Amino acid sequence: MLKKIVFKSKLSLLLGILALDSAFFMLTDPNRVSSILLMVGFLLIVATIYVLFDRLYLIAQLYGLALGSKPRRFSLIGTIVVAGLVGLQSMGELTARDLLVVVPLAIIMYLYLSYGKSRARSLTTTTGTN
Repeated sequence: MLKKIVFKSKLSLLLGILALDSAFFMLTDPNRVSSILLMVGFLLIVATIYVLFDRLYLIAQLYGLALGSKPRRFSLIGTIVVAGLVGLQSMGELTARDLLVVVPLAIIMYLYLSYGKSRARSLTTTTGTN
């Protein structure tokens, strides 16, 4: 029951941010707006990407996939990678080489951070803290 309530509230947040995206990007013309509004648009895209990764984590948990115990870490790393790639693409600087370098490094970084935290946690529980 509680999982359904949490899932519905998170779904409403996703729908709300997608509606905000739609309204903002339909009402602005990137060729005519100031640079401040371009930055607001980029931050709005970053927030949307974060929410999408957070929901992707929830869906993966519903299907029994284990992506680690920290959904925030998964969402942050995914958001940083995708936002960086979107930023590079918007400046015309994204190449296939960037994808071949950034994506595997992001996967390694996520696995390393997850392993390091779980290893440190298991060491403190086995040795005990005084």
